[in-house]
Amino acid sequence: MMTNKLPLSPRTTALISHSALAHNVQWLRCRIPVRTRLMAVVKANAYGHGDWLIAPELQKIGVDSFGVASVHEAAQLRRAGISAPIYLLSPVLPDEVEGILQARCVCVVQDVDFVRALSLEATRKDHQVELHLKIDVGMSRFGVHPSRAAEVAAAIDGLPNVRLTGIMTHFPCADSDPDLTRSQWEVFLGAAEGIAQRLGRRLLRHAAASAGLLSVPETVAEMVRCGILLYGIAPAGRDPFALGVQPVLSLHTRVTALRRIAPGTRVGYGGTFTAQRETLVATVPVGYGDGYLRALGNRAQVLLRGRRVPVIGRVCMDQMMLDATDTGAEVGDVVTLIGRQGEEVITVNEVASWLDTTPHEVTTLLSARVHRVLVD
Repeated sequence: MMTNKLPLSPRTTALISHSALAHNVQWLRCRIPVRTRLMAVVKANAYGHGDWLIAPELQKIGVDSFGVASVHEAAQLRRAGISAPIYLLSPVLPDEVEGILQARCVCVVQDVDFVRALSLEATRKDHQVELHLKIDVGMSRFGVHPSRAAEVAAAIDGLPNVRLTGIMTHFPCADSDPDLTRSQWEVFLGAAEGIAQRLGRRLLRHAAASAGLLSVPETVAEMVRCGILLYGIAPAGRDPFALGVQPVLSLHTRVTALRRIAPGTRVGYGGTFTAQRETLVATVPVGYGDGYLRALGNRAQVLLRGRRVPVIGRVCMDQMMLDATDTGAEVGDVVTLIGRQGEEVITVNEVASWLDTTPHEVTTLLSARVHRVLVD
């Protein structure tokens, strides 16, 4: 059972396990070829885990590079002491070129016009910028069409102070349609071969992320980009414990108030829960302002004194209520929203199932006021 001796803040705390993170890196290394590079995707505040906590630990453990979604995220990693390559995986605007140079990003690109602007600024400042060309095989979000890949690669390769060193793609259905993913992989391989013939050299290729690594392992090339598995969370439809990864994050809060209500008493905004018996209501200081969504009201369960108890009524911005009847709860007791107490465990995947969403969203939504602490 959780004890009150854990490093919990008075409100809500995410405990980030260094040992689980190290285990997951080793787990991933065992599933990719020895020479395949491992990119740790730490965008969106490391999927809500805290990039300023996670990235330095990953650098010590020994990942090869980091993936982010914005220039701002890259700059934060540099300020946190990250010296490894940082890949900027999303498109950026021309007026962000200076930030790319300052953060020393490997920039993922799709068009020549942007690269020209980057080349001009890099030449003016006497910098060299490494580029990877994004190939769109079906996501329709960002990337050059495979039929134009060789043409665009050749145009980029002739510009000064930029170096085209890699090509990449992203699979839209790796977790749900392996056959489609295999066909998209073949399209990507064809584009890569066309670029190699046009440039007279082969580029580093990367296509597989966490879901692809599991469902279509042949898509592992010279580098893999791992996010959700790195954090010990299973892609949708899979069991993290069966896979063997360990959850890095657990989420806890404390009981701040208790009161008994009579049968027929309503609870919360809109009175969406009505007590059917005399009920001990426990109030805890967590709500949708912390990223624990309003939709979890009357649907979710949490752990209190080693038992599952339901969330009753609507989740408020800063608080929510639990049915703590028969638990013997006291003010100050630890309540686990994600994680283990005794024999009971609530996973990120289970929370995602209550919300009918992806597990990525559950942790990414955790707000800045959730206190994050590195443990073990």
